[in-house]
Amino acid sequence: MKAIVLGFLLGISGIVAMAGSKPKLVVGITISQFYPEWLTIYENELSEGGFRRIMNEGKSSMADYNYIFSQTGVDQATIYTGLLPSEHGVISHAWFDRLRNRRQSNVVAQDYRLIGEEGDEGFSPDWLQALTLGCAMKMNNAFSKVYSISVNGEEAVLSGGSCANMAFWLSEKSGKWVSSDYYADSLPGWLNVYNARMESDYFVRRGWMSLGDEGGNTAALRWKNKIGLANVFFYDLAQAKRKYDTYRILKATPYVNTMVVDLAMELMGAEQLGKDNDPDLLMLNFSCLDYMNRDFGVYAREFQDVVLRLDKDMERLLTELDNCVGEGNYALFLTFSESRELLPEELEKIRLAGGYFSIFKAVALLKSFLNLMYGDGDWILDYDAGQIYLDRTLIAKNKIPLKDIQDKIADFMIEFEGVSRVVTAHSLTHNASSSGIELLFQNSFSQKRSGDVLYTLQPTWIPELKDPEDQFARYSKRHKVPLYLYGGGAVGLPGECEMTSLLPFLCRLMEIPVPYTAVK
Repeated sequence: MKAIVLGFLLGISGIVAMAGSKPKLVVGITISQFYPEWLTIYENELSEGGFRRIMNEGKSSMADYNYIFSQTGVDQATIYTGLLPSEHGVISHAWFDRLRNRRQSNVVAQDYRLIGEEGDEGFSPDWLQALTLGCAMKMNNAFSKVYSISVNGEEAVLSGGSCANMAFWLSEKSGKWVSSDYYADSLPGWLNVYNARMESDYFVRRGWMSLGDEGGNTAALRWKNKIGLANVFFYDLAQAKRKYDTYRILKATPYVNTMVVDLAMELMGAEQLGKDNDPDLLMLNFSCLDYMNRDFGVYAREFQDVVLRLDKDMERLLTELDNCVGEGNYALFLTFSESRELLPEELEKIRLAGGYFSIFKAVALLKSFLNLMYGDGDWILDYDAGQIYLDRTLIAKNKIPLKDIQDKIADFMIEFEGVSRVVTAHSLTHNASSSGIELLFQNSFSQKRSGDVLYTLQPTWIPELKDPEDQFARYSKRHKVPLYLYGGGAVGLPGECEMTSLLPFLCRLMEIPVPYTAVK
């Protein structure tokens, strides 16, 4: 009896310690282009130690990004600054820079170069206008270590912010992990050794088949795939690599997520993350088939395989954290960016009308309309990501009130099928909204970086892409996503919250001041 009571008391004390202890390592995980409903659809196929462990043993909230478009890069900036795009400044993958008269990427920087690979421009978080979680940790404790890993550089850089020790991402050219000389003059020695193993080539040679078919006869799989057996697939990655001469093909497979976890485990050991009393931060960004996300329906075998493989990768990561940092000594959060929407052809199966909206065709008609209204001229400088930029110099030269031409375009655009709402920069600048879709527009709007006219589509419509690899027209209207908290101190957020609440919560968890840029 005494042993039972003692065991009970020890168990209670362990729970209290987990709930109230300051973590030695915080791990932030985002998964882009994921369909959150997959965790329910494939719940019975998930392992006990992966997603189910986080969902069952942790706490969950429904977090609201609270702006009009969810987009990878933009979402990471919001998570790690605790601010909306209107405040942190990263409004999209890119925007038109009126001062420099060019499209500006949110991370590509001419002043920096890649390290680990020759010839290309480096990335930097210079366009991010706020302190990040990593900055808050570094300012509180100079010995804290901050690292970010991602399939794509944009997410790695905007997660890490200006204070990261380093951000790493996968090179499409070499298949190695690279970074930017914004962080250091060269890659750390341990990463050079790791890169020499060329894990990318291993996965290219392997080809992609379903998890259940691994270890089987590859030739038989090729044949079954060729004749179109519905429950079998095989993708010859070596052949694709020879044809396209790029490691980009790996980003359209679940193997890149495995590679992110492999590198994270190597990094934790090499940099001794979570090994002392100086709290560290590790940010991991996963992807679901990247540029080929729309090539498959949500119930496709390929997506099922992505989920199951990512679940196993999550289990490996949690096991490594248990072994190297200690259960209860780390805190982890998991959420989603640019969550997948159902495609129009998928909605047709449940008798919902939708479609693909082509901003390219719409702008072609808009240009003709403006020429008829105001005379020949290049009235539109740029457009994409739900925004249209006007040539304000030309407008002023022709003595046309900017508000008038913005209103004319808004009236023209709303007539297109699939367009739900159109607002102008003038209305967003001169009016304030406290609720509804207008508030979502306002939270996305930067007076300096946003377009003259902004629009959104109806719930069952999605933007048409210029080409299969187009990045700028890719975004999601799903601004509410699950947020899971697991590990030491994983309590405190309500069942529904704003995503900007996460950063202050994590700062309180680590007993550090919330960055003044995030304090409202």
